Amino acid sequence: MKGSFFDGFALWRKSRSHSKLMEILRIRIIISCIFGVMIFICISYRLANLMVFEGNVAVKVATNQNGIIRRADITDRNGSLLATSITTSSCYADPSAVIDGNEAAEKLSQIKELPTADTIRQKLSDKSKHFVWIARHVTPQVKEKIMDLGIPGISFQKDYKRIYIHGNLFSHIIGCSDIDGRGVSGIECYFNDQLIISNDPEKKLILSLDLRIQSIIHEELQKNICKYKALGGNAILMSNSGEILALVSLPDYDPNDVAKTPSINMFNRNTLGVFEPGSTFKILNVAIALDSGTAKLNSMFDAKTPIKLGRHTITDFRGKNRALSLAEAFVFSSNIAAVKIARNFGLDTQKKYMEKFGVLEKVQIELPEVGAPLIPARWSDATATTVSYGYGVSLSPVHLLSIIASIANDGIRVRPTLLRNGAFHSDERIVSSQTSAIVRELMRAVICYGTGKKAGIDGIDIFGKTGTAYKIRDHGYGTSGNRSRITTFVGGFSKKNPKYFLIVMLDDPKPIEGTHGFATAGWNAAPVAHDIFGRIIPILDDGIRSQESPLQVTRFLNFN
Repeated sequence: MKGSFFDGFALWRKSRSHSKLMEILRIRIIISCIFGVMIFICISYRLANLMVFEGNVAVKVATNQNGIIRRADITDRNGSLLATSITTSSCYADPSAVIDGNEAAEKLSQIKELPTADTIRQKLSDKSKHFVWIARHVTPQVKEKIMDLGIPGISFQKDYKRIYIHGNLFSHIIGCSDIDGRGVSGIECYFNDQLIISNDPEKKLILSLDLRIQSIIHEELQKNICKYKALGGNAILMSNSGEILALVSLPDYDPNDVAKTPSINMFNRNTLGVFEPGSTFKILNVAIALDSGTAKLNSMFDAKTPIKLGRHTITDFRGKNRALSLAEAFVFSSNIAAVKIARNFGLDTQKKYMEKFGVLEKVQIELPEVGAPLIPARWSDATATTVSYGYGVSLSPVHLLSIIASIANDGIRVRPTLLRNGAFHSDERIVSSQTSAIVRELMRAVICYGTGKKAGIDGIDIFGKTGTAYKIRDHGYGTSGNRSRITTFVGGFSKKNPKYFLIVMLDDPKPIEGTHGFATAGWNAAPVAHDIFGRIIPILDDGIRSQESPLQVTRFLNFN
């Protein structure tokens, strides 16, 4: 009986232990299943993440490496759109996923807008790659044709294409970007990083340019280049704050189709080209004389006898052959008198003012294509002589305009800018207010009595100066019968309170019927300026009318 009790107890304990063991096993199985499910979920999530999310990131990284960039809009000062980016599709391939590269290449090449079979075959040949471009910026029609082929491993990526709304009109200013959306010239290059859109889709770059003014100057310049059979030409209109409203260089190009552009057409004459300024530099010469106190308006200079300079002879074009006052020397553009005015104030004073004017340093403007001035290695007496009438130093047109604008702008430095409200407000004085006023009077007299007559418009106080500089040929300036020249007009309006400054240049204009065999600036650059002034002044300052008569100018200058 006792034995039976213990046997039963043992059996009960054994049964209970078995049940406990089974419970433990069951719990372990459940836990294992839970862990298994969790591991499965993690693996599934990771695979999905790799295939979908990180796959997209991989494509994004690949495409970013290949340069897919959305760029901000560029507008003129009034909000007119100049450059924008449109959404397109670009075709790419994963070579490792393309089953038969040869077959795929043959099929794709049948679409005429796509590369040749050999080109596509080469792109698909490296199976270690997971991303290669097949074609960028395809049209919806081409995209549909590619999709209809149903080739595994061929896909499309959202892309952006840069569009230049007005084609050639702003080509030398805005420049262009490459197929990957990186700026390669002009504003696009200078502001490349700022133009890339990241978090602000409304971001845009506002320029100082005025579409209306740019269009007028482009049209007038093109018309007159044809009229005077010139090789090219350029013009800039700048406000007294330094903001550039128009900058035209011809020939130009279409930034939407750069591949077909001759390299010469991409040359920006206004900023990259440097030229000897000719008689326009006499503005600087008389400003130095007046500001330094070495001469007055009625100071006399003998202009009867040509000046020998080495093997060269300095003469006047249609000279007066008499003694001239400083005012007359400027208005009649006497080279001989200009040299004597410069010798009067001397070499050291001339160089000091050239530094003060900014002639010797590179002009600053928001473009990568800016030419440095060409100046003599040593400032000698010969340099001082030739510089007085515009030879021996070469400047870009935007550089020359900014210097002359500074002299005429009450003597306060003007720094050019292509950004609206981007003007550098300076109180840096380069000549006195009195000198500036007298120089403007002299430039007004050039329009009334001198070589700038053809730039004048009745009732408007336009002031200016012409300049004709002969190009160097065979280590000299050519013969009288074979002279290639750059003709220039620089000036502005109005004389009392100048608001705008204009420079116009023509490259090698020819004599035509009506110019009596002449091809100097007074016969071509000045008339172009007249045409431009006549169209832009009503837009910029409708109601600007002069209360001055030529008689008042005569009294001021005290002409003989």
